[in-house]
Amino acid sequence: MKIKTLTVSIVAFLMVASVIGWAQLARAGDAPTTNWNGNVAFGLSLARGNANTFLLNARALAQRAWEQNELKFGADGQYGLNNWGRSNQTQSANSIHGFADYKRLLTDRFYLDLNVDGTHDDLAAVRYRLIVGPAAGYYFIKSDSSKVNLEVGPSFIDERLGRDNKSYVTLRVTERAEHAFNKGSKIWEQVDYLPQVDDFSNYLVNSEVGAEAAFNTRLSLRVVAADKFNSRPAAGRKENDITLISALVYKF
Repeated sequence: MKIKTLTVSIVAFLMVASVIGWAQLARAGDAPTTNWNGNVAFGLSLARGNANTFLLNARALAQRAWEQNELKFGADGQYGLNNWGRSNQTQSANSIHGFADYKRLLTDRFYLDLNVDGTHDDLAAVRYRLIVGPAAGYYFIKSDSSKVNLEVGPSFIDERLGRDNKSYVTLRVTERAEHAFNKGSKIWEQVDYLPQVDDFSNYLVNSEVGAEAAFNTRLSLRVVAADKFNSRPAAGRKENDITLISALVYKF
């Protein structure tokens, strides 16, 4: 119960920070150039009959760019059941994740970054994982339609896997590429590599590839494939977690 309370507190902190940051920055004196934009996405899958499954996924993102600054907040989660509504009902997914990311551009392409990331995943026995750290980054490609950037820096991880608590310092290497099409559709991919600095055999690799097709300026359909790899998972758990998610997206 304490673990769930801590997890909820981490995510709540990220969400509250998002709201506070939004409110504070919205009152800034440069209001004409401080517009926020973002999206919310929901996906639902139900089956009854020979298969009885339920799966809900949701994701929200808010971001803002002004002068030499880029600010982004996000949260996502999944909840699923096998044999839902039956006496042998079991969970197939139960996870929540949130992050906050701030970039300060020193030149048009070079920047400094600060990232906070929190995760809870019941099925992977990740009671909580908090990652905090700065980085230096560079945009190799930066245009209205395409971006390719790389970030490198140290991070501190505090986590509880099963009954084991761990705290250690890692190197964070993040690569991201995205391309937007004329009608609002886009494709992207991102890879995060986090090896423990004094033991490179202990590492995390989080990767994602996605595509979004726009119906109009507000609605689109999104498909995302994600792979979360932990070289030392909790006892009795597998190293890889792979998901394929489709969702309807509303942009604001």
